[in-house]
Amino acid sequence: MKPQEKPKDIKWINIIKRFMGSSFSMFEYLLANNTNKKEITEQYPDPVSSKGAEDLPKKSRGMLRNDIRKCIACGDCQDICPAHCINVEAEIISDVNQTWISKFDIDFSKCIFCGLCVDVCAPKSLTHTADYEGATMDTKKFIKSFGMGELSEIEQKKLRRQRDQEEQNQW
Repeated sequence: MKPQEKPKDIKWINIIKRFMGSSFSMFEYLLANNTNKKEITEQYPDPVSSKGAEDLPKKSRGMLRNDIRKCIACGDCQDICPAHCINVEAEIISDVNQTWISKFDIDFSKCIFCGLCVDVCAPKSLTHTADYEGATMDTKKFIKSFGMGELSEIEQKKLRRQRDQEEQNQW
């Protein structure tokens, strides 16, 4: 190589730069053998620099949780969900004048964590938690159930007793 000649690879880079303009700079960055690059990829989970629930922003949307004691089974969350991942089934117990939520399932494999269900929840029973790690190999674990199960005769008797006690306490 003569002292005034540029190496062939640099010559080609300059030719490509002329044709591609500034968009080539990213391509050049990726191909360059730059030993001064700072590595930014972290191994997961990294015990030194990994973030926990306390490091998340206040309004971050983690996994959903439903406080079934507060829930009134209105179905607004199910109706507004664009991914159709919430399934609510309830029975109205006429003699006790109470709603029994037999099924309240959230399918996290469908959930897009948009937060519309939380916004529309009138009793504020549906909330986002700080838990954001929901990965699993078992697809059955994606469905989280918050319901009380099927209403049995024993449960109906308990509810009637509670109602009777509340009525006696009022007098």
